[in-house]
Amino acid sequence: MTVREHRPAGAERVDVVALCRDLIAAPSENPPGGEAQVAQVAASLLAAAGFSLSWHEAEPGRRNLVARLRRGPGPRLIFQAHGDTKPASPPGAVSLWRTDPFHAQENRGLLYGLGACDAKGGLAAQLAAATALSADTTWSGELIVQAVADEEDGSRLGAEHLLALGLLSAEGAVVAEPTACAPSLAQLGNAWAEITIVGRAAHAGHPERGTDAFRAALAYVAQVEGLLVRWGPDQDFPGHPRLNIGQFMMPGHPGTVPGESRLRCDIRVLPGVARDDVLAVYDEAAAAVRRDHAVSVHVEQYQGGGCQSHGIDPGHRLARAFSQAQQTTGQKTQTTAFHGGTDARYFAMAGTPALVYGPGNLEQAHAPDEYVPVVDLRLAERQLIFAALAFLGRAA
Repeated sequence: MTVREHRPAGAERVDVVALCRDLIAAPSENPPGGEAQVAQVAASLLAAAGFSLSWHEAEPGRRNLVARLRRGPGPRLIFQAHGDTKPASPPGAVSLWRTDPFHAQENRGLLYGLGACDAKGGLAAQLAAATALSADTTWSGELIVQAVADEEDGSRLGAEHLLALGLLSAEGAVVAEPTACAPSLAQLGNAWAEITIVGRAAHAGHPERGTDAFRAALAYVAQVEGLLVRWGPDQDFPGHPRLNIGQFMMPGHPGTVPGESRLRCDIRVLPGVARDDVLAVYDEAAAAVRRDHAVSVHVEQYQGGGCQSHGIDPGHRLARAFSQAQQTTGQKTQTTAFHGGTDARYFAMAGTPALVYGPGNLEQAHAPDEYVPVVDLRLAERQLIFAALAFLGRAA
């Protein structure tokens, strides 16, 4: 479907910047969670544009909005964005914000506020594009907009819940995250494990009487890192795969040879690599350390073991639609690698091709004085409109 640069009738009725301000003003810090106000802003807008609404709660108060607009035969396209944010400041910490995180302020073309880029800016762009598309009569198919909960704390109450309900099935999906308005066709997965190493404690004056669990842990790390070389470097995700020790625990005293150590680890899973193959590395390294160091090594998945990587082919219809949208809006055709976790993984589980796209930059996410460029908000709205028109069917 050829898309020309135009504004569908009625598109001007939603100001994406003002909408982003309204979303920022709706607190949705997670934890503790509570996305109802954000979901209500989205619901009011979409209901007025003719979408039918349904609500889905995994727990009381944790609302997931699913809005549908059907226009005859054709493909189904899902816009999805999360309504929650990280807390403005850690509990008990002094706020490092120079502005009110819940009162958006614009300065030199940048809109500041909590969630501005992650991902209320993306949600605003999707909502503005959806309302514009509701006024356009040239397309056929179904457009679905989802404002989901709990992405910042694992997605169990959000996208994972919708997956279980069978609500993530479509011919294509766009997940809002800050990609500087360049679609990400591939995202890293992760393989999480907890490794417990048990040796034998002893007096530090007689180390030969003990089995040092700390040195066994060092050997374990070396084993894993040696095994990861099999995948080689990746030009789209420099530095991966690598072992990250996010937590190391070792009870004891300086005068004691440690008898136990515990590691909580992350290895990012490259696109095209099976998460289970990466998880197997933890077990392979454990077998080597048991053999060489006479210790017990127990490996178990941590918090479900992480998630699979995700990617779609550059020649997929959805990827081509965004390439066409970039050309239509005068932007260089380009894609980007996205290094953060996203809810695209749940679409992968549903068999739905998905890409990640939105205004702003990941570098500003989860940081004081978070912002999104106003030009990105407006560009994202336009590109979402044109990508949707290129992806959806042509009205008869």
